[in-house]
Amino acid sequence: MTEETNQESTHSSEQGAASNPLEQLLQLLALVDPIELAGKAIDTTRRTTETLVVVLENFASTIDNLNRTTTRINSLLDEVEEPLKRVMPQLGNAMNAMATMGEAATQLGELSKKLGPLTTLAENAGGLFGFRPGKPSSNQTAPTTSSSPQTES
Repeated sequence: MTEETNQESTHSSEQGAASNPLEQLLQLLALVDPIELAGKAIDTTRRTTETLVVVLENFASTIDNLNRTTTRINSLLDEVEEPLKRVMPQLGNAMNAMATMGEAATQLGELSKKLGPLTTLAENAGGLFGFRPGKPSSNQTAPTTSSSPQTES
């Protein structure tokens, strides 16, 4: 039985040691390797720095491209701006003239609609005097200059 009591006392002392929080903390700290952690931190820092350098290089390249593009746009505007300034007033005048011509065409259309009955009356009056309005045909002949009334053939 002495062996059993020795085992029980050893077992109870192990439980006491395992339940001691200070000893548990020391055991956990013994598992931590500070050199390995420092190596991982350095590797992470190195990768982060490399990525940051690549990002900054890309940003610098983008800025260079933007500067070149801006220079090209400015030179293009310098070449085009003066001729455009000279042409725009004439273009505005042409647009106004076209609008005026459109209004005149509209008024002529309205006038022809309003004169429609007068045209019919004139054709009828011409028929009273023996004149018939000319009908368009596919083979037109030269107009005659005789004083006799025209007849259809």
